Amino acid sequence: MEAAVNLIEEIEKGQFLLILLEEEAYMDKMAEMAKSMARTKKKICYVCLSKPYMDVANDLRSRGIDVKEFHFIDVLSSHYGKRRPTDNCTFLDSPTDLADIRVAISNSLKEKKCSVVVFDTISTMLIYQETSKIVRFTHDFLSEERERNKILYLVLKHDSIPVDESERLLSDLKMFADRTINFNKKSDI
Repeated sequence: MEAAVNLIEEIEKGQFLLILLEEEAYMDKMAEMAKSMARTKKKICYVCLSKPYMDVANDLRSRGIDVKEFHFIDVLSSHYGKRRPTDNCTFLDSPTDLADIRVAISNSLKEKKCSVVVFDTISTMLIYQETSKIVRFTHDFLSEERERNKILYLVLKHDSIPVDESERLLSDLKMFADRTINFNKKSDI
């Protein structure tokens, strides 16, 4: 388990963090991260890959987090019918269209003035994409946004994704990360 981490200090460094969470502590740690980010007064682009926007926003609100400084990108609600865009959420048609996700993030960074991007959770993309496509997507995104001094958090969660696929993705993403923060009790995700 990672020694005490000052998330505000890590956020202020403006780097690419790879954050590992275990299922049991997942929402508590995500809430802790969100609170830390909110204290920095940075606008947050929160890419909802594992839960629909309303579920994530309600989870955060129930933990006392004001979601006004968030812009959400929801790739899952399309399964429930067409959603109208709101001021703080962009609804996409599919979790499989990486180009569409990339455009939505770019728009969030430019138009909504976000300076932090959180992928919750990028390991969920393994359901829809091969590891190599996720790594390419991450690399391309990171190359572009490092030029603009944007912060990126990729969150991996040990869950229903096959362990070997998660390990392969983790190994590949660690190559790009400035820092890996492991909140898992198990050291072998």
